[in-house]
Amino acid sequence: MKEREVYPNAPLVSVSFELRHPQTETLNGRQRALIKERLAGLLPVMRSQQAITQMVEIGPAGAVPHAQSEEYPKYFDRKMTIAASLLQGAIIVETTQYPGWEVLSEILLAVCEARHESSPIDGVERIGLRYIDEIRIFGVDDPNWSEYLIPSLLGPQVQASPDLPLNQWQGASVYGPSAGRSLVVRHATGDGYAIDPSGELRHKTPAYPGKFFMLDLDSFWVPEVEVPVFSMDLLREYGEALHAPVREMFENCITEKLREEVLRK
Repeated sequence: MKEREVYPNAPLVSVSFELRHPQTETLNGRQRALIKERLAGLLPVMRSQQAITQMVEIGPAGAVPHAQSEEYPKYFDRKMTIAASLLQGAIIVETTQYPGWEVLSEILLAVCEARHESSPIDGVERIGLRYIDEIRIFGVDDPNWSEYLIPSLLGPQVQASPDLPLNQWQGASVYGPSAGRSLVVRHATGDGYAIDPSGELRHKTPAYPGKFFMLDLDSFWVPEVEVPVFSMDLLREYGEALHAPVREMFENCITEKLREEVLRK
């Protein structure tokens, strides 16, 4: 297998993993303590969180919107750069300082195994990996993105009028599904940040962010016929299968100039 290049100045600002599973009861104190003990070497800090979901109920009076609250545990590393949320219907592992796929995959597997052993998961409804890049050309106020990215990401090649230059654009492409796997690629120009740096997890944020190009790669699998039984082997298999096209897509979207002048610095 070809060794993946690790860029010293990689533009990744957020990586997240999600496992959706059939609803379970809220984890009790004993179960949370057991998970905390299992994850002590990876994610030793536990905090209680609240998730608010907007729901719509259909009744005699029609559609009635209401909010549903869920309390759940969230486990952090001591640097506050990696976190795992254990909700009633999902496990979410996220990081703002990517340690590499080999390390992250071991962390998310450990989280899922600890969750399953403390309160069994009945099946797998969706597995997803999402990578968000903020590509910046430091020292350049108004980058010529055509030097750093492939033409298909560069917006419409028409002008409205000479006095109205193209300033911002965004787009999305959907690949699949094939055998339940899909890849959604979103891209856009921006000024400032794609990911809010004031969140719970610590970010490596530039002092003067300026303009950036966002690449949002969402790779996921949804079972086609039935909800399969949860297993660690299944997670390992689909984790690898979902990660492969993300790296390949990123490399296919950028130019050698970006690699040499930015990513390898």
